[in-house]
Amino acid sequence: MIGMPGSEDLIGPLNQAFNGLEEKTQESVDKFNSAVSHINEWGVVLGPFIFAIEPAVEFIRVKLSELVKLVRAAVEHHMPVVSLIVQSFSWAENVQRPVNNLTHTFGNNLYDWEGKASGAYKDKAGKQNEAIGAVANKADQVSRWLIDIAQYNVDYMTELAKMATGFLGALVSASLETSTVVNIPFAVSDLAGAIGDVVAKSLDNLVGIAKRFVAALSKVRDLISYMTDQKLPQGRWPQAVEG
Repeated sequence: MIGMPGSEDLIGPLNQAFNGLEEKTQESVDKFNSAVSHINEWGVVLGPFIFAIEPAVEFIRVKLSELVKLVRAAVEHHMPVVSLIVQSFSWAENVQRPVNNLTHTFGNNLYDWEGKASGAYKDKAGKQNEAIGAVANKADQVSRWLIDIAQYNVDYMTELAKMATGFLGALVSASLETSTVVNIPFAVSDLAGAIGDVVAKSLDNLVGIAKRFVAALSKVRDLISYMTDQKLPQGRWPQAVEG
């Protein structure tokens, strides 16, 4: 039996993306620093080749710095994103669902009555039902918006984790820190190419996710407009009895 998705269905993948992310990034930094030290040790032997490989080394350094910044920013926002996911589902459970159960019913029972009092009650109750329907619809739209925002955060983190894994994998495969002096120029060139492929693909995906995220955030003005509606008498919840 398949149940309705809950907050854990988003929090689980989010935490999984964070799992080992900082460690992988730090390992990439350590391997790069070891590679640079190794190259410098053979600087005299490499001679003019040292200048030829400098652009590629700098390219790798820049891309690694970009990864480090992205990871640091993500780690800083880990708990707020988890809180957002929890609140998204809390809204659906504690606001949207109860509102849907507030409507009045008019059946034939012992409490039915006729006359002006009955007509006034049914008129007020009818307006309340209409208002409840409007509020329930708004609650649903707010809930969907919150969950969309949460999902984009999960998608972003998942892609960032792939980027960190790919970056480290390229450094491990290159084994630049243990390359022979003859292989250093080729290893640097291959590593720069591999890093470029990893970063280009991941950044394209990250930018795409970020654009969807920003587009969703732009709907905040729509959410504010939900506070007013022609179905809400005088812009507020209708009262059956006014003092």
